Amino acid sequence: MHALNRTRALVTAVLAAATLATPGCLWAPELSSVRRDIERQLPDASFDKEFELSLGPVTLAFARLVTCLIPPAREARQYLRDVSRVQVAVYDHAPLAGGARNLQMPELLGSLIDHGWEMAVKVRDDDQRVWLLFRAEDDVVREVFVVALNEDQLVLVKARGRLERVLARVLREGDRGGWAWHRSS
Repeated sequence: MHALNRTRALVTAVLAAATLATPGCLWAPELSSVRRDIERQLPDASFDKEFELSLGPVTLAFARLVTCLIPPAREARQYLRDVSRVQVAVYDHAPLAGGARNLQMPELLGSLIDHGWEMAVKVRDDDQRVWLLFRAEDDVVREVFVVALNEDQLVLVKARGRLERVLARVLREGDRGGWAWHRSS
């Protein structure tokens, strides 16, 4: 084995072990609270955890380091650089008997609004609900919280960092034709 390959293998093994020992965890209690609130509002709903993940600064630093070592992942580094904490939870569910029309904003989101968060997006269709809240400091977006429920999944995301930079990159990428917005009919 070449020295470079051996070094990469060693670094990857050390990173994997260190990542498992860092503060990132496989449970996001705040997101679980939102799921429980939605379950109370939709008693026929049964949410099956696809995954819950909470990553803090140390784990994200390791992720940025890994993106340096894996060429296809280098593009992600520019986005990870400005994120300091992220929690993601995805739950699958069977079709809801009454759709999402009876679902009201989860209590936690109302509490966030009471504490200075602002509503950026609110979607209310028969089969989906979306709430996107943000918190700014000095007119700069520092945190976002997204709740999205459609006909087969509940997705919850909370992120903290210099998110205006991430948003600017996403918008620039869209302007260059790197991806396109789609709305299904």
